[in-house]
Amino acid sequence: MRRPVVGLALFAWACAGAAAPRLDSLSVQVLSGKASDVVISVSIERPSLLDLTCGATIETGDGGQISIAWNLGDSRTKTARYEYKRPGTYRVRVRGAGNEACVGEKEASLTVGTSGTPGTRGRAAATPSCPAGWTLVEDSVKGPRYTCRARAPAQPLRCAEGTAYFVENGEIGCR
Repeated sequence: MRRPVVGLALFAWACAGAAAPRLDSLSVQVLSGKASDVVISVSIERPSLLDLTCGATIETGDGGQISIAWNLGDSRTKTARYEYKRPGTYRVRVRGAGNEACVGEKEASLTVGTSGTPGTRGRAAATPSCPAGWTLVEDSVKGPRYTCRARAPAQPLRCAEGTAYFVENGEIGCR
């Protein structure tokens, strides 16, 4: 009879110390057939198996918002479909929201519109996307050109006495 109580106490203790899932990536793609119709994909990274839920809000850049949430058993990537009413360039942003907010924030730029030629659909600008472990340098996006920087680890390095952890220009260390 004592084992279930001990197991439950250990589970509650582990959950209390668990970190919230972190927003890992954001991508925006135009659906074929309609230049203003896009799919927005957001992925999270769960630090442990106990990090079961988190919520986020996608700001579409034209005043629209989409709420998304992850629960136990969900895949790490969620997608949402959105239709822009007017052509233009938009900054799409996702950030944690709600009581169990995901940690972090991601942004991407998207251009939607029509080419003006009948029967030809417009194209979205290539959305910069960095591989896992890297983040987009915000000021670096210039058309198809952009720069990625290594993401600092979730936990800082343990530095020797008399030194301090630092993160600068994509470098980490102890000084």
